[in-house]
Amino acid sequence: MRALRLLPLLALAGLLLAVPAGGAAAQAAGEEARIVDFDFAPRNLTVDAGTTVTWSNTGERPHTASDRGGTFDTRPIAPGASAEVTFSAPGTYFYFCRINPAKMNGVVEVRPGNEPARATRVQAVDPGQIGDKLRFDPPELTVAAGSTLLVANVGGKPHTLTADDGSFDTGTIAPGTEGGRFAGKNASVTLTEPGTFRFHCEVHPAAMQGVVTVTGEAAGEAPAAASAGPREVDVGTQDFAFDPKDASVAAGGTVTVTNRGQAPHTLTLDDQPVDTGTIQPGATGEVTAPDEPGSYSYRCTVHPARMRGVLVVLGRDTEDPNAAAAAAAGASSAAPVAPAGGDGGPGGGVSTWAIVTAVLGAFLGGFGLSAFALRRRHGGG
Repeated sequence: MRALRLLPLLALAGLLLAVPAGGAAAQAAGEEARIVDFDFAPRNLTVDAGTTVTWSNTGERPHTASDRGGTFDTRPIAPGASAEVTFSAPGTYFYFCRINPAKMNGVVEVRPGNEPARATRVQAVDPGQIGDKLRFDPPELTVAAGSTLLVANVGGKPHTLTADDGSFDTGTIAPGTEGGRFAGKNASVTLTEPGTFRFHCEVHPAAMQGVVTVTGEAAGEAPAAASAGPREVDVGTQDFAFDPKDASVAAGGTVTVTNRGQAPHTLTLDDQPVDTGTIQPGATGEVTAPDEPGSYSYRCTVHPARMRGVLVVLGRDTEDPNAAAAAAAGASSAAPVAPAGGDGGPGGGVSTWAIVTAVLGAFLGGFGLSAFALRRRHGGG
């Protein structure tokens, strides 16, 4: 069996299993949840694939909703603001607030939608910070040929998802820092041949086992454009700036541009025939990222002198230069108001020099991560 291997991410999403008691089922295209000091309300949600979950901060401190498997992160949401995550891949997501990781934890279960999913999430679980046991979540699943398994390490130990017959292997997926206190990494494999395949974790082969049934006809080689980066990313336009100015997306991924200003804007790549066209205030536009990994400068053609940014198209087995800067900036903005009990996330401020260095580094090649969730921010967050 042939499979495409994709390595660590920082920003992707999706999985499937039974939600713990107290979960709330969502039938609509959107679901509201609240963040309070220091909890999520409700902690557990069940939604259909394609649902957008909005977290509104009703507390007095900034908080985040962050995947323990590293596939999405809202960044700090200020009091009174909100942030959204659209869940595209079925599966179970353990999520937390990375400013208060010990106190604030929740679960989102994403059920399959009407259309076959291109990706299904599997969690590698261990005691870590969530008091669980060594296991795959789910241990048994059925997918169509050509589907991708997104494997997220939500624990505190390294794991793999490896076929018993050697036909696919994620490689070692790193856990979160401090024994799983913070978000771990993820990897993915695309299953192209039908059949039933038993799998295990190479690090914990006796305790962590599972089986995947691949249905349908052989799908051939997995697309070369696939990467460990987010398949979707949101870029907002203000008067007169992009937010974020520097964004990352998987090769061939979707960039959604939302005009939050009062003037018309575009997002236009300088050296590629990629252009949203004019986006009126309150409207959105989309572009498809180039298939070739690397860094691409872009501008607003209406305000080219004032509105510019860089889109990093992520390749396989590479790092995202924007990820570290985003995490450091988020930790820095939240640090002054984090509780004194030591629950604040790692990292500190990020200097202009660090950001410039990251962007310059992006021009030297492709970078990689993995995501199947669309993060959107609005309000003041």
